[in-house]
Amino acid sequence: MNVFLERPNFVAALHLPPMIRIPESSPERTAELPVVLKRFGWRSPLHRIVRSLTGSKAIRSFLIGMTLRNVGVGTPRPLIAWERRGAGAMNQSYYITEEIVDATNLRLILQSSTVLEPERTALLTELARLVRGMHDAGILHRDLTLGNFLAAPKPVEGRRIFLIDLSRAVHPGRIPLPLRFMDLARMNLQESWQEFFEAYCEGHPGWKACRPLLRSFIWLRRRKMGFWKRMRRH
Repeated sequence: MNVFLERPNFVAALHLPPMIRIPESSPERTAELPVVLKRFGWRSPLHRIVRSLTGSKAIRSFLIGMTLRNVGVGTPRPLIAWERRGAGAMNQSYYITEEIVDATNLRLILQSSTVLEPERTALLTELARLVRGMHDAGILHRDLTLGNFLAAPKPVEGRRIFLIDLSRAVHPGRIPLPLRFMDLARMNLQESWQEFFEAYCEGHPGWKACRPLLRSFIWLRRRKMGFWKRMRRH
């Protein structure tokens, strides 16, 4: 088991033996299946109470993941989600997906000085189309940072970029442009914004005129993050 995170959520990669059968994986599987397991934790007692009323992040992640894959948006294949309740409260919540083997955090790749410009441009274009596909499907991620994207070393299922950490996502349906921009404002693309935004607006040239609105959301986001950083220092 390779542990990525221990708290508040526990995240680890492991292998499921062939005798463990999962409907969403191949029934002819004869080798161990690489998966990622996430056990959701509680940031506070209040958080646990709220989750008991609103439903587990594991079930939400599974449903959002299935919806994304059904519309062709890259995300690791959801396999299992379950929760355990007792005495009116949620005690445990787990989510398992197939692992994107040897994948790297997209933020590290885009910020690396060793990545050639053609590859960077290709990744930015694929990233923009993935996010656009998610929004067109009526889904807001609500934690759309570069750290929540994985890049595979070579194409998997015809794509290299995969969206993860779906526990905050919602599926309200049709998403107006201001809400899309609020989601995009979390992405710290810096000098790569122009390339990303051009690809995101593909087919809707009128959206490009709303770039000042996006800049306003980005500015507000940075101000908010700066405020909370100062609060934590005190």
